[in-house]
Amino acid sequence: MSRKERIAELDLIRGFAFLAVVYQHVIGIFIREQGLSEQTAIVYGMLFHLLKFAVPAFIFITGLVLFYNYCEKVNYIGFMRKRVTEILVPYGIWSAIYMSLQTWPQGWESSFFRTVIKNLVTGTSSYHLWFVVMIFQFYLLYPLWQKLFRFLHRLVVNRTRFVVVGALLAVVYGGLMWFSARYVPAHMADFGGGPLELYMIKYRDRNAFYYYFYFLLGGVAAVALPAFRAWIGKRWMWIAAAFCLLYGWIGYELLQVFASGSISLNVATSLKPSMFLYTVASLLGVYGLALLIGKKQSAVTHWLSLVGKYSYGAYLMHALVLTYLMKAVRGIGLFHTGVIGSLVVFVLCAAVSFFLSYGLGRLPFGALLVGAAEKKRVSEPAKKQLPHAG
Repeated sequence: MSRKERIAELDLIRGFAFLAVVYQHVIGIFIREQGLSEQTAIVYGMLFHLLKFAVPAFIFITGLVLFYNYCEKVNYIGFMRKRVTEILVPYGIWSAIYMSLQTWPQGWESSFFRTVIKNLVTGTSSYHLWFVVMIFQFYLLYPLWQKLFRFLHRLVVNRTRFVVVGALLAVVYGGLMWFSARYVPAHMADFGGGPLELYMIKYRDRNAFYYYFYFLLGGVAAVALPAFRAWIGKRWMWIAAAFCLLYGWIGYELLQVFASGSISLNVATSLKPSMFLYTVASLLGVYGLALLIGKKQSAVTHWLSLVGKYSYGAYLMHALVLTYLMKAVRGIGLFHTGVIGSLVVFVLCAAVSFFLSYGLGRLPFGALLVGAAEKKRVSEPAKKQLPHAG
């Protein structure tokens, strides 16, 4: 398979998504501070909502890159060898680091191996590693996703069928989000503890099937990349209007929860119908923003693209960096509370994580710690035509 051009805007979107993840986790710490006012909690909640595009953005990018590079065929053995080396090996190393820093209960020796295996399989060595378990399922089962996508692609012979098939997939996905957000919490007692139910119910937040729409949306963008870029450029006002309306809707849901006296970010889960619609609008908006700022090379685009290229390693280590940063700011009594403090900690955490990832990535065996930043020629937006696009 010939190497294809690197899609320039994807590194910018990765950079946006990584920064959004870091600030989400900073907010998750700061919103638990003692004596937090309701007004500050609402600010944190609204900022948290603003950043919720991050995980779906990584899934969307994964779908786009896979269908862009492997739409026709894939050598599964070589394909998986590359993903194991660049994704699972760094994940395993950082999981071991996080587990080594945990306080293990008395008598842990008897269940050590079972606990380690459970943590690796479920991504519970640290609060953020669930994402790697979830995203890796798309690679592991890519031949099946590829067959499904080809089947759907054959159905779409004109614009009308494209709209109908897309609408049906959206309705099914919306139903799945209703099942996750409404039905499951109300019927938890009806579910047993078998492996399938654990995968589909308890650990549904790390079940790739619950995110399939964003993955397939990435596939659509991949096979019609010039048209996708042009569509976003022509309809940016509608995208912006939809984003604002849906942001107001999920903000109203947040205020309802906070008004009941509960200050919790669980209401901001991605796995609910309203967040699904909002996330699609967010993804289109972020893609449009990446196209806009990517038109002109500047220091901002350079550094944001660099952050995007080293985002996997930075993601793996940022929780550890954040832990020690919080210890430091609490120790000196500065920037450990308030919105300003959260912004300072966010900037420090993102910067330290990136530079550590960048530095480790340049070592001889750095890819084993932070993954590999692929080196491909850059595709200029709206210039490179994708074969079979349409």
